[in-house]
Amino acid sequence: MKPAELLQPASAAVNRARWSISTIFLLNGAGIGLWAAHVPLVQARAGIDTGVLGFLLLTIAGGAIAAMPLAGGLAGKWGTRTVALASAWMFSITTALLMNVDGLPALFLAAFAFGASNGVLDVSMNANASEVETARGVPTMSSFHGFYSLGGLLGAALGGLMIRAGLGDGRGALMAGVTIALVVAACAPFVLKAAPSPHAESHFALPRGPALFLGLLGMLCFAVEGALVDWSALLLTERTKADPASAALGYSAFSIAMAACRFAGDRLVLRFGAMRVMVLGGLGMFCGLLLAVLSTHFVLSACGFALIGLSAANVVPLIFSAAARTPGMSAGGGLATVATLGYAGLLLAPPLLGSIAAHTNIAVALGVLSISGIVIAANARIVKQ
Repeated sequence: MKPAELLQPASAAVNRARWSISTIFLLNGAGIGLWAAHVPLVQARAGIDTGVLGFLLLTIAGGAIAAMPLAGGLAGKWGTRTVALASAWMFSITTALLMNVDGLPALFLAAFAFGASNGVLDVSMNANASEVETARGVPTMSSFHGFYSLGGLLGAALGGLMIRAGLGDGRGALMAGVTIALVVAACAPFVLKAAPSPHAESHFALPRGPALFLGLLGMLCFAVEGALVDWSALLLTERTKADPASAALGYSAFSIAMAACRFAGDRLVLRFGAMRVMVLGGLGMFCGLLLAVLSTHFVLSACGFALIGLSAANVVPLIFSAAARTPGMSAGGGLATVATLGYAGLLLAPPLLGSIAAHTNIAVALGVLSISGIVIAANARIVKQ
């Protein structure tokens, strides 16, 4: 973006479009957070053990990975607005469905549909957000992801309140699904409509060139996040002897720090530039992971997780913005590549680290993962605007 462009005020229509797509990011995060809170109840109602639950979670991820490459083609053909709204409505339906179906076959079908709708929504809303960012002429992507993170925290909290109120049997999820659909409908008239590019690819193509490289960097960042979801509590119990309730605060520190920093990310990018923010993000991830795994003091390890959240907060938004600008590809096509590879990292990293930990320990496994931060920092030039 040229300096003169950064000073141009956005029109009222573009500002409305910004807040409308921000709301959809918030709703998407809230649906995911709501599901996270209901996982134990769904497991108990279905009468499945942790092994089957693992396959159910894998089915959700598989649905997302299968649908993401198709999302780029759909957005290129019909426009990001149409696909984002349609997939948001589908997400509202599958969110309610997943927590209300009976029987194992129906549960797995609902899980796949939930993952697929989330995958298409992830790609299309990010592509639309990129169009809004271009129309505004200033960095905006980090704030969109901030709304997603905030939605996740709110959805998890709302899910907990529903369960306490006796609505964890699916009625609360049904009300949430209806609410999501209604709010999306209210946002629909204001979501930015941009004409699909007639020269950009509108069909699925194998990742290549800059899109492939951005996708691999995204995979590393998502791998760190996935590792913290599954292994942060175990690390704290092993290294700091924290009790399980306290150990859960490690991931909370990461999540809250990430959400807070994403709302400041756009100003940081505007002031220091995308490349510098990317470098500091990668180095911060490296230092945070090392602090978390080397310390035997609970507070220091928790601070390490918070540092990872602060550092990683704006790495993925920068990668997504760069992917949407990939030459020769539509915004949806570039984002589909990054999102698909990113989800693959989120899915594959935890079991791979578990294999390393089985032969060493979890501290060593996460220590190896810290190299991801160095790789991200060393290749920060790719997001330069």
